[in-house]
Amino acid sequence: MNLILVLACLALYVAHTSGQVNCRGRPAIQACTGGRHEGHNRNRSCPARFMPVMWWYNPRVRDCQTMRYLGCGGNNNRYCSLADCRRRCIRR
Repeated sequence: MNLILVLACLALYVAHTSGQVNCRGRPAIQACTGGRHEGHNRNRSCPARFMPVMWWYNPRVRDCQTMRYLGCGGNNNRYCSLADCRRRCIRR
C-alpha cells in the first residue's frame, strides 16, 4: 500500500514539473502586479518559443484572466495556467 502511495506521489510530481518546464513564455520570476502586458513579436525567434494563450492577474476583479501573449518581452504578471495564476495570486 505504501509503495502505491509513493508511486502516485512521484507520478503527480513528475506531471507537475513537466508542465512547468514545457511552458514557454513563463517569466523566471513571476509577480501578481504590473497589469496585462502582451509583449511583442518584433524578433524572428519570438513566434517559435511561446504559448499564445497565457494568464495574468487582474487586481481590479481579484481574479486571473486570459491574454494573448506575442512571444517576447512583457512583464512578470504572466502565468501558464489558470490554476498556477490563482495559486500564486489569490489570497484566501
